[in-house]
Amino acid sequence: MKIQTLINPALIHLDLEASDLVEALTIVAELTAPALNLSAEVVTRGLLDREALGSTAIGGSFAIPHCKLPGVTGIVITLARFRNAIVFGSPEGEGVRFLFVVLSPPDQPALHLQALSQIARTMKSEDIRSRLLDVDDPAEVADIVRRSANGESL
Repeated sequence: MKIQTLINPALIHLDLEASDLVEALTIVAELTAPALNLSAEVVTRGLLDREALGSTAIGGSFAIPHCKLPGVTGIVITLARFRNAIVFGSPEGEGVRFLFVVLSPPDQPALHLQALSQIARTMKSEDIRSRLLDVDDPAEVADIVRRSANGESL
């Protein structure tokens, strides 16, 4: 499994607005739930429950909220960029503008961890993070992630 094969421009949402973490995850859940044939409430609850265990912020204005949900048949990644930074409990106290949301089936923990690891390695580049915060086209966001992941041989 390679993350570049999981990036779908239809699940990339730019210039969203939210005032806090709960609203941000609720918005992303509402945008993602139809692709999973689940309710937005189920997705929101899964993401909030996971976030309660510890912040998924990784720094550099990025976070990787994630959870395993019954009814999900394969890994689904939604990318969401917010206009303004959201307090997300990052270690540096820095706000988050870009979310890589990873949803997966409970019976595939290894693939779930592999997806998280690949995203984290892709996002270690300050140049990539900067470009993802600046582009205005979902297809270009997908292309940046794919090229970065390919360059990392992920």
